[in-house]
Amino acid sequence: MTMRLALALVVACHAAPLAAQNYYVPDNAASLGTCNVIPFGSSTAGSFYNNRVQMRLTPAELGGLPNLVTGIGFAACNTARATYGAIEVVMDHIPSAQAWSTTFASNLTPAAQTVLSANNYAWNVTGTAWNEIGLQAPFVYNGVDDLLIQITTNNAISPSAFRRDTRTRLFASSANLPLPTSGSLGATASKIEVSMLMARTSSHGIGCAGGNGVPALGFTGSPQQGGAITFQASNGLQGGIGVLVFGGGNGAPYPFDLGVLGAPGCSAYTDVAVSVPLLLGPAGAGAFAFGIPANALGFRFFTQFASLDLAANSFGFTTSNYLNVLTGN
Repeated sequence: MTMRLALALVVACHAAPLAAQNYYVPDNAASLGTCNVIPFGSSTAGSFYNNRVQMRLTPAELGGLPNLVTGIGFAACNTARATYGAIEVVMDHIPSAQAWSTTFASNLTPAAQTVLSANNYAWNVTGTAWNEIGLQAPFVYNGVDDLLIQITTNNAISPSAFRRDTRTRLFASSANLPLPTSGSLGATASKIEVSMLMARTSSHGIGCAGGNGVPALGFTGSPQQGGAITFQASNGLQGGIGVLVFGGGNGAPYPFDLGVLGAPGCSAYTDVAVSVPLLLGPAGAGAFAFGIPANALGFRFFTQFASLDLAANSFGFTTSNYLNVLTGN
């Protein structure tokens, strides 16, 4: 049994019930603060094409108790799609009294955990709102040390900058790889939302065009325990048939290029554990309501829409963006 798993079991079985909560550092004003392109990239390739940032949050800012970090969000300045050749988020504990090192690796321990690692990643963000980045795994926070968050992006292109404040961050940016092993300290850390066991849904990926435009997948409601979320497919073939696929992961080998199957420009973003057929209306839209069990806490899944469109390509389907869904409070 790994130390991390052992700690997770201790927290789950022996501590007081974990409190579901969103923490905003330094505040929850998503429309306030200077817009900054590090670490999420700028609108064109250049000096901010590749980035690494570390920031740290104190126990007081995170409730001062052990908990599970299940999501992190950032306040986008504009509605846009950010794309990355690769993105990685790492979390670790660092003693509050430990001074910053300007060498990235020196601030991390062997217990550092990767909570997001993906290639060809697209993040669909809404301006002046908090946007979940789309974690793949939780992090067990001990409630005593600072939480260190490291974000690395390669080939980062984002038409939307993100709000920052005046807390300290360690950062490095470069037009080329590899990134330097050391960075600069500055009072420019991103404003951040840290979610602990709260219901989260985020939009990622890029659809491919068919006979009625680019299929899209949205939602209404929330994946809260005992509640319901409705997945809303649009821009499928008018009066046609679609399918919602549900899977358990979006890591390698996803996204999978469906061009090899005869659908150039289309991608599958998750495995297919369950599929649900959809009858599409005259506008090419369909919906599926999904009830969340009352005891479904911290269950993550991914869903994508595909439209049957025989004229679009030899594969016979076009595909949408996808959603990363976490059930919670």
